[in-house]
This record gives sequence, C-alpha cells and structure tokens, in this order.
Amino acid sequence: MKQIKKPVIFLLGPTAAGKTDWAINWQNQFKFLEIISVDSVMVYKECNIGSAKPSNAVLEKHPHHLINHVSVEDIFSVANFYDTALQLIKDIHLQDKIPLMVGGSMMYFNLLKNGISALPSADKKLREKLRQKIVNYGVESLYEDLFKLDPEAASQIKSKDSQRIIRAIEIISFTGKSIDESMNYSTQKPLAEKYHLIEYGIYPKQRGELNQRIEERQDSLIGDKLLNEIESIHDAFNISDEHPAMKAINYRQGLQVINGQIKKSELFDRSLYATRQLAKRQCTWMKKWEDLQCFDLGAMDIAFDELKKHLNLL
Repeated sequence: MKQIKKPVIFLLGPTAAGKTDWAINWQNQFKFLEIISVDSVMVYKECNIGSAKPSNAVLEKHPHHLINHVSVEDIFSVANFYDTALQLIKDIHLQDKIPLMVGGSMMYFNLLKNGISALPSADKKLREKLRQKIVNYGVESLYEDLFKLDPEAASQIKSKDSQRIIRAIEIISFTGKSIDESMNYSTQKPLAEKYHLIEYGIYPKQRGELNQRIEERQDSLIGDKLLNEIESIHDAFNISDEHPAMKAINYRQGLQVINGQIKKSELFDRSLYATRQLAKRQCTWMKKWEDLQCFDLGAMDIAFDELKKHLNLL
C-alpha cells in the first residue's frame, strides 16, 4: 500500500506582496496551520523596523516560528535555518498540524525543496589567514585571488563583500571545485522526497501595483526609528558591519547614513531602489520555479479555495 506523504505548504512572494496577511487569513480559517517564517532578517530579535516584522500584537495572536528566534549576537546561517526548519516540520506533523512556510528568502525555499549542498563548515585557521590578508593588502587583493580561482563566482560577488569572498575561497579550497560545481552537489532532497509539497506564490500581474505597495510601506520603515534601531544594536552588541543583518536592505542604507557615507536625505530613495531591485530578483526566481502555482496580489480568497480543494484530495 502506497504511503501518503504529509503536506508542507509553501507561500512565497516578493517583498510587500502581502504574504503575512495571506498566511494569517488562512490560519484563521484552518486552525491546523502552523506558520514558519522563511526570512533571513526577521529571525533576529532586535531587527524589527527595517525588516518590516509583524507587530508584537500580531505575533502574539498568530505565532510565527523562526521570527525572533535568535539574537544578533549570533549569526543564523543558511545551514542553521535548514536544520531548524526541518526539525520544526517534523514537530508540527507530530502535532497533526500542517506547516505553512511563508516568506521571500527564495534561496531558503530552494534549499528546503532541493536539499542543502554538501559544503564545508567554516575553517577558522583559513578564515584568520584570509582576514589578515585583507588587513595587510585590502579586500581587493582577496577578490583578485577569487577571480583567479573561479571567475564566474567572482563575477557574482561584489568586490568589497569580504564575507562572501572569504566563504567562496573557503569552499573552493576545501572542495577543489568551482562554486557552481559544489552547489550542484546535493546530499539529499528532504522536502521534495519526503513530503507532499503544495507550492503557492503571490506574483503581481502588474509590477506597478507592487512598486506602489513597496513605496507606501517604505515610509514606515525608513527614518529616525530605523537609525535608532541600528545604533542601539551596535551599542548593545558591537557587531560588525559585515553581520548579515546589517547587510540587509534598509539596515545597509541606514548604516551608510550613520557612517557618513550617504546623506540622511538620500536614505529613503536608496532603500526604495534597493527594495524594488530585490522584488525584481524575487520575481525572477519565481518565474523559474517549477511546480509553483501563482496568484495575483488580490487573489487571496481564490488561492485559499485552491488550497481547500488540494487538502481535501490528500
């Protein structure tokens, strides 16, 4: 007798598409849904304003796993997310509930579906050596090393992004393969093989409508509150500007204001542009996504009706 796979629901979409509203609406109608956030910034307790995190009142009524999960004192890596999310899925199924995974971190969704590559863990000695080279000769010299090792990987990394340059050299040194070759070798495909994936996306038919939403939301994310949040994080934890949270959109631009790299008057436009570019990249991911059933921004009820039909067939 064929064993029925337990369901896992994906709800992915570009920033400002309304994913949280959809998830809450669906949970109100299906109490057996448990929301898991798929967001690389909301995971940090201290990153509230710039991440457009749901309010405490919303989270109290509709808890989201992996929101406020760790402090910025720690770095919550892709591997951390992967392992934690898989365990959450198991735990939720044991409660006879269904995981609803909601967010816009497309790489995280891709890893969940297709499995994480067998990449090496951080090599402390090598990292210290590479960081010392940056101190002595500048990050550009390290970027040149990467370009010699793997020109394609180098072309996808900014020449001053020391964190990603170090990680790329680390992977190449350990595996003896290019980054693409290493990423294409996957140890397993846990969700795609173990579970019945229901993959929904919010995809705007009219890009202008999404851009308008982004601009309207940006007013609440950019300003003195964001700058105060960044300064309080730095004062409390003394984290590096290279911390993943500080390199996220809004935080990166806010940090540039604090460091005197751009004027405060430029903050809104810079963040708005970066957010729209992010949305464009997210939509590009979705276009290539196999088995993704997409719905327009205002089609929440239509999508929910499809979900009801789908779950009744399981």
